[in-house]
Amino acid sequence: MILSLEYKEGLHRFCLALIREKKVLLKVQIDARKKDLESASKSSAGDKHETSRVMIHLEQEKLGLQFSAVEKQSNLLSQIVVKAHLSIQAGTLIKTEKAIFYISVGLGKVHFKEQDIYIISPVSPLAQAFLNSSSKTVNFQSTNYTILSIV
Repeated sequence: MILSLEYKEGLHRFCLALIREKKVLLKVQIDARKKDLESASKSSAGDKHETSRVMIHLEQEKLGLQFSAVEKQSNLLSQIVVKAHLSIQAGTLIKTEKAIFYISVGLGKVHFKEQDIYIISPVSPLAQAFLNSSSKTVNFQSTNYTILSIV
């Protein structure tokens, strides 16, 4: 498979859509916890009631942190200008003999147009290995990645 700017643009849009979907799902869960808390507030007082309220508050905090992290990913991804790159940097799509990597945000492995692609953060150890390498072969955790092309 040959990587192109058009492919990279589609992948970028796909990543933005994944993040939007995560935000929507988290918002639904946050709203559900708010309703749960309102229902728990109408219940009678007692230890069981207080434990329920505390658990709901903890879930709300956890969901809030997840939403903030996804919001940050959304902002970072939106700042990436999708263009062809001559060197590896944030926003670069890298094809190696082992895998394809998109240095943007940490979404992990995604399946896009019949291909598995690893969406990795620029601060991840693997991305740092690519960013700091001056050769076509990058060694990371005893594995060599030969760069075949970048976009």
